[in-house]
Amino acid sequence: MKHCSLCQKPEVTIIITTIDKDGKVCELALCKECAEKKGVGEIKKSFLPPQVILSELQEKITNDDYQLTCPACGISYADFRKHGRLGCENCYLAFSEKLEVLIKRLHGTTSHIGKSVTPSKKLVADRFEIKKLQLSLKKAIQEEDYERAAAIRDQIRQIRQNTT
Repeated sequence: MKHCSLCQKPEVTIIITTIDKDGKVCELALCKECAEKKGVGEIKKSFLPPQVILSELQEKITNDDYQLTCPACGISYADFRKHGRLGCENCYLAFSEKLEVLIKRLHGTTSHIGKSVTPSKKLVADRFEIKKLQLSLKKAIQEEDYERAAAIRDQIRQIRQNTT
């Protein structure tokens, strides 16, 4: 049984798994109270287990499901319902209306509160810092303050080295 990483309660409600740029896996186990304090989001339980919802998908295939296809890979919505897998990333757009209903039933919401496909916060912060430094560099060059410009240039290089 896992314990909350913050308060050590044995009632873990959510586990956040991250993978850093070196491939190291880090887990943060949180109880409901700590998750709310950290702003992880409202935790909702699905009324039905995912297996039940997926089995329902297979039972209710209609002719319309065969007509609705992804323009990129050609998979039909009926094929998705049979196998439970989409064909490509464009399927999400092609089947968006029907998937939204399914996702809401599975997760209780269509707002994402878990893992993210966006760059890490550090990467975003580094990009922002580089842009800010580039503006300072431009200003230093315009003012012909070449020593400060060289120092700023070195800061930019250092951040870029640490990012890659």
